[in-house]
Amino acid sequence: GLDGSGHVDVVAGGYADWVRQRGPKPELRPAQAAPARAEPPTPSKPRAKLSYKDQRDLELLPVEIERLEAAIARDEAALADADLYVRDPKKFDQLMKAIDKARQDREAAEMRWLELAEMAENLAS
Repeated sequence: GLDGSGHVDVVAGGYADWVRQRGPKPELRPAQAAPARAEPPTPSKPRAKLSYKDQRDLELLPVEIERLEAAIARDEAALADADLYVRDPKKFDQLMKAIDKARQDREAAEMRWLELAEMAENLAS
């Protein structure tokens, strides 16, 4: 049987025989835990500047946004052809999908640039 302290006793018979042979159960008292020191969490230091990736994104995103706007304008001009859908429905669908994707990408790029511009402004002040 197991005595609760990690020792195993081999006894002929069953559990009742083991309890009888073991004698009175020794008192178990919990080990005293060392008092836990509550250390206040150290506040992380605010960053003094943007990371390289963030700085690079801040510089390159305006160019990417302009490229996306040009692609949207180009595809919208192609869609201005009233006969395009009749002549080439596949191209019409491709242009519509391309415009939707470019608009989503432009919106994501604008949001990222705005977030980075705010971070840079907060770090500067």
